[in-house]
Amino acid sequence: PISLLNSDYKIFASILAERLKRYLNTFIHPDQNGFLPKRQIKDNIRIILDTLEYYEAHPEKQMALIFLDAQKAFGNVNWRFMLLQLTQMGFGEKFIQAIETIYHNQSAKVMINGELTESIDINKGTRQGCPLSPLLFVLTLEVLIRI
Repeated sequence: PISLLNSDYKIFASILAERLKRYLNTFIHPDQNGFLPKRQIKDNIRIILDTLEYYEAHPEKQMALIFLDAQKAFGNVNWRFMLLQLTQMGFGEKFIQAIETIYHNQSAKVMINGELTESIDINKGTRQGCPLSPLLFVLTLEVLIRI
C-alpha cells in the first residue's frame, strides 16, 4: 500500500535521513551498495564478474554464488529489531528516540470504493515514500550480511 505522509513528517524524516547518511558508510559492509551515498549497485555486478572470471581461470577451485531477494522487505522490518540495531551501532539516544517516535502507534485507514475502513494498527515495516525507509532497511539488513 502507498502511504500518504504529511509535509511536516516528510521534512522531519528528510532531516533525520540526511543525518543518518553521514554515518552509514562507517556502519555498512562495503559489499552492500544499495541505497547508500557514493555507492552504486552496479559495483556488485563488477564483483560478480570478477569472481566468475577468477574461478574460470582456476577450475580446480570451487565456488557458490547465492542471490537473495527479500520479498516485500520494507514492509517486514521488525521495529524493535531495527531500534536495537541503531542502539548497538552506537547512534545517539535522541536520534533513536526520534526514530522510535516515528514508528510508534502507527495506524492506517484503507479507502475501498470511496469509503474509509476503520483504523488498522501497523506494527512492522518502513513507510513507502519516506526518505528514511531505505536507510533504515539497509541498517537492519546489515546483520544478515555480517553472518
